[in-house]
Amino acid sequence: MNTELVFLKDCYAKELQAKVVESNPEEKWVELNKTIFYAESGGQPTDKGKIEWKGTTSNIREVKKRDGKILHFLEGKIPEKETEVKLILNWDLRLKYMRMHSAQHLLSALILDKHGASTVGNQIGEEKSRMDFHPIKFSQEMLKEFEDKFNEIVEKGVPIEISFKDRKTVLEEVDEKRRVLFSRLPEAIQEIRVIEIPGIDKCPCGGTHVSNTKEIGKIKITERKNKGKQRDRITFELVD
Repeated sequence: MNTELVFLKDCYAKELQAKVVESNPEEKWVELNKTIFYAESGGQPTDKGKIEWKGTTSNIREVKKRDGKILHFLEGKIPEKETEVKLILNWDLRLKYMRMHSAQHLLSALILDKHGASTVGNQIGEEKSRMDFHPIKFSQEMLKEFEDKFNEIVEKGVPIEISFKDRKTVLEEVDEKRRVLFSRLPEAIQEIRVIEIPGIDKCPCGGTHVSNTKEIGKIKITERKNKGKQRDRITFELVD
């Protein structure tokens, strides 16, 4: 990959100076030597924002992974190869995704520990997010219990930590239920990016997160749907 993903170590970088390494005017995308923009994957939507160069500004409408490259699709003019550019993130949107993604990790951990049900699908949104669990069938009482426990942890202000760990080391650190998550990663990946909520969860993830549960804010579980074969879907929203 030609692009350094700055957000892997710093989710709070809002602006960045970069250089265009490839430009495609026909498809209206650029590839950069580094970026703060997240490409849609793993249930987290693309970041959006702006790119500036030589007095010109274009909107970044979408970022995608393609053939090992990170492509920034633009609205407006396209900078040429080797151009120095400034990236400006739509921070309000990114922060919502960070809060939602961290909320998903915390909720997944609580349900996994209590009932052994794994998260088998998720889609993060700006206003609401959904998660699929298996094997489980939620009652309203169970959902209220998880919502209350979640909001209690939010109030405590537990750190959310990002680290990069050797595969063997992290497999020895986690319990059997979480070891499965790490084992699913290709064997070629020996250094793993780990998102940890100390005492609560440790999970491999390439997405963006807040640094403390207080930043998530409280949630409200708004909907439950049975998706068949012991699979339930819940939808939640941020309430503050």
